[in-house]
Amino acid sequence: MTKIIMGILSFIILTLSGCGTSKDMNKPRIEIIGIYRLPVTDKLFREQFEILYGYPMTDKDREQAEKQCREQLSSVVMIEVNVINRDGKFNVDDFTQPQDNIPADSWQAAYEDSYLTPDGKSLIADLWSNTPKSGDMRMVFYMHFWDPHKPLRTSYGDIMYPNVQEMPERLLRLVPYEPVD
Repeated sequence: MTKIIMGILSFIILTLSGCGTSKDMNKPRIEIIGIYRLPVTDKLFREQFEILYGYPMTDKDREQAEKQCREQLSSVVMIEVNVINRDGKFNVDDFTQPQDNIPADSWQAAYEDSYLTPDGKSLIADLWSNTPKSGDMRMVFYMHFWDPHKPLRTSYGDIMYPNVQEMPERLLRLVPYEPVD
């Protein structure tokens, strides 16, 4: 419990230290609420494995494929943010993370973006519906191959974030992970 409280206090101090004036408070910005580890169940692993490797293979190839699939799934996080004072510059596609030796247009990007009520307890829109057109908003998205040592790139610049935590039940229920091909 103490570690959680200290982490939250550190995050608040870091967040507030960049917002010293009321002028700064009116600037568009992203506030990270949390970064959450994807819980990988046997069912999720089997679904993902079948999508990626659903063809006959040798035992050796299967072992390697299972390892790659587990590494991919263990790299997935859900990111929950508030977008404050959103303007025309904001674009969900700008949520990325720099990756060494990979062209920027191939970096991982937000996946399954969904929009929540301000309290984060209900879904108001998901990937297949309309993004809220204006105003502040709370949203979540998944990102693959997360590197906890690199910043999150956003429409408003790079930001650091709190440590990865366990995913809250409310988000597992509201925005379940869909395996990718």
